[in-house]
Amino acid sequence: MGRVGGFLSWWDGVELWLSGLPFVAQSVVVIPVVLALAYAVAVVLDAVLDRGIQLQHRLRHSPDEAADDTEGSDR
Repeated sequence: MGRVGGFLSWWDGVELWLSGLPFVAQSVVVIPVVLALAYAVAVVLDAVLDRGIQLQHRLRHSPDEAADDTEGSDR
């Protein structure tokens, strides 16, 4: 059956179990899972964007420009 087939079989069982619950119980189960996934996606996107912004700042401001900026501030 394989890993993918096993996972899909498990997922079908979870889906059938969840769809058999009353609406309020479905909400109680689904909302925390969706919120946890949304939080995880937000944390990952925040980290990726932060790294991208840091890289962009490093590429725009070369070490030579930084040295020129510090010399100009003494005047």
